Amino acid sequence: MGLFEFLKSKKTEKEDTPNNELVANEPQIQFVSLLFETKPILDKGRILEELKLLFENVDTTNEDDSLVFFFPDYTLQLTDATVPAQGVIIEVNKDLEISRFHSAFMQSWHWSEAEEVVGKCKFEINLTDLMSRTLPHQARLEYFQKFIRAVVKATTPAAIYFKGSDKLLAANDYLSALSDTHPAILEGVLNIRMFNISGSKNEILMDSIGLHIYGLPDFECIFSGYDPGEIAEVLMQIAYYIFDTGDTIRSNTTVQGVGKNPVWKTQYTQTTVEPARLGVRILPN
Repeated sequence: MGLFEFLKSKKTEKEDTPNNELVANEPQIQFVSLLFETKPILDKGRILEELKLLFENVDTTNEDDSLVFFFPDYTLQLTDATVPAQGVIIEVNKDLEISRFHSAFMQSWHWSEAEEVVGKCKFEINLTDLMSRTLPHQARLEYFQKFIRAVVKATTPAAIYFKGSDKLLAANDYLSALSDTHPAILEGVLNIRMFNISGSKNEILMDSIGLHIYGLPDFECIFSGYDPGEIAEVLMQIAYYIFDTGDTIRSNTTVQGVGKNPVWKTQYTQTTVEPARLGVRILPN
């Protein structure tokens, strides 16, 4: 694995975009792939058993081959009806294309065996949400995360891929992170990435990716002379704060950084590295 690189011109061409031209992130579907070495057995009854351990109320269709589950405690109010949020399991009947995880491998600092483990996988199933996009983002993640956990326990994949954050996790690590006394609620859905800036003197860009799926801004920081681990922690703490509180960090305000002068300013911007999305740039002193 190594740092991705991008041209410095890509960084500068977006910096002068007026704030009134920036478009807020729109909530997108939650989409997760479970990866297997051997073909998974999708036992609907077994999955439902695991779901009932995590949800007080859960329902499904009567058809055995329909892997759609309903969660009545998470509802969307339409004009003429109240609809429960849903979780869907999609079977994939083609060979797994390992090449699509290339960018995730390059940023798998948290899991050194990612490429080796995923390289052995040949099968996948996909999980997505329905009728939940306008729920509060905390509720969207809460129910979908429970849905993922239940399906993982029932099917025992080797790895999990979160499309929104382009992040790979070992399945057991994911379950452990969410089973702790203080669960890491953004595990999987948030990724902190690191990039070299071509043509610069030791400048690094770090960004968060994943909050845009919930209609929230992501964050980025261009820096030199700081420990990347400290910058990653700053971005992680800000991301958790925004997700937990729903508060908004605006341009020309300040956040807690690190170092001798840890009061750092902020600037709304279109993110430097794709996917294009609304972000907040943290400006270190």
